[in-house]
Amino acid sequence: MAIALAGCVIGAPMAPVQVPASHGQLNLCTGAPALPPNNLASNPNYVEFSVDVIDSTGAPTIGLAQSDFVATENDRPVPIAYFRAEQDRPPVAIGILVDKSGSMVTKLPVVSASVDALLPKLDACDEVMLYAFGMDPIVVQDFTTDHALAAERLKLIGAWGGTPFYDGVSQGIARLDASHYPDRVAIIFTDDAPGLLGSPSLDNGSTIATRNGIVNSALNSQSRFFVVGVGKPDAKQFPIGIGIGPWAIGSAPNGVGAADLKTLATDLQGEFYLIAAEPDENAPKVKVQPRDTGGVEATPSYYPLAADPGEIEQFATALASQIDRHYTIGLITSGPAATNHITIKASRGNARTTFHQIKVTSATP
Repeated sequence: MAIALAGCVIGAPMAPVQVPASHGQLNLCTGAPALPPNNLASNPNYVEFSVDVIDSTGAPTIGLAQSDFVATENDRPVPIAYFRAEQDRPPVAIGILVDKSGSMVTKLPVVSASVDALLPKLDACDEVMLYAFGMDPIVVQDFTTDHALAAERLKLIGAWGGTPFYDGVSQGIARLDASHYPDRVAIIFTDDAPGLLGSPSLDNGSTIATRNGIVNSALNSQSRFFVVGVGKPDAKQFPIGIGIGPWAIGSAPNGVGAADLKTLATDLQGEFYLIAAEPDENAPKVKVQPRDTGGVEATPSYYPLAADPGEIEQFATALASQIDRHYTIGLITSGPAATNHITIKASRGNARTTFHQIKVTSATP
C-alpha cells in the first residue's frame, strides 16, 4: 500500500508522467531597441538598465522624463548618461517554469488558466518556452511563437513526487539562456506548500543547486524574474491525505507559502504575485499521477482549486505590462563590479521603481 502525503505518494517507486515531444512554429522577428551613441556603448564602464515604475495598482507609470529619475552608486549620485522612453519594445524570450510536484495537484488548473490569460497579451513575436520541474523535469514546449500551442501543452502536465525546486529552477534558467532573443523573462509558478512539520518547504529534493546558487545565477543572467504563488492562503498548514480505494482521509495540499515566495522574488530582484484560489466542488476531482503504485491504489483525490476569473485577468494584465520595457537608462559606473551597487529611483511618491541590467549593443560601424 502507498500513502499520499501532501499530494505526494510515498511507497512504491513511480514512473514519470510522459509528455509527447512537440516542435511548435518559431517565427522570429528582427525588431531591436534603439542603440546608445557609440561613444557610450564602447565605454567598458557603460551599463544599461531596463526600468519600470509601478504604481499602487500594479500598473506601469508612463510619460516620465529623464529628470524624474535619480541614479546612485554606493549611495552617491551618478549622472544619467543615456535615457530613452520606450514606445515599442523588442521581442522577448519568456520561460514559463512550472512546479509539478505532488502538492501542485490541485493548483495546476489555476496555473493553466493564468497562462491562458497571459499569453494572448504578449507580442506575436515573443518566443515562449515551457519547462516543468519536479522529480522528472522536462521541456514541455521548446521555444515557439505559437502561444496557443504552448497553452495547450501546459494542460498535459501531471503532478507527483517531491520538490527539487532549486535544481529545477536552475535548469530552467539555463534553458532560458539558450533563447534566440537577448531580452529574457522567467515566470516561476509554485506553491511553497507546507511540509510535514507544517512549515513552508520550498525545496525538499535538490542535489545540485542551492538557493544562493540560483539567486547568483539569476542576478548574473540579466533576465527578469516573476515568482507566482498559487494556492489557498488560509489552508490547513499540515495537509496529510491518505487514500484507500475510493476513499480519502485528510486535507488537500492547497496551501501556499506566500511570505517565503515573496522573499525569494526579492532576492531575485524580481516581482511576486499571489493568485489566491478556493476548491471548486463542481469540478471533477484530481489526483497525483504515478504510473504504477505497486498494487493497491492509495492515491487520494481532491477538488481542484479555482481562482476568480477577474483576479486571473488582473494578474495577466499586470504581468504583461511589466514584461513591456518602459524606460532605458544608461550610466557610466566606476567599473564592472559597481553594477551590484547601483540604485535607480523615480520621484513618484509611493510608486515602486524596478530595474535590471540589460545587454548593451553597439551600432555596426
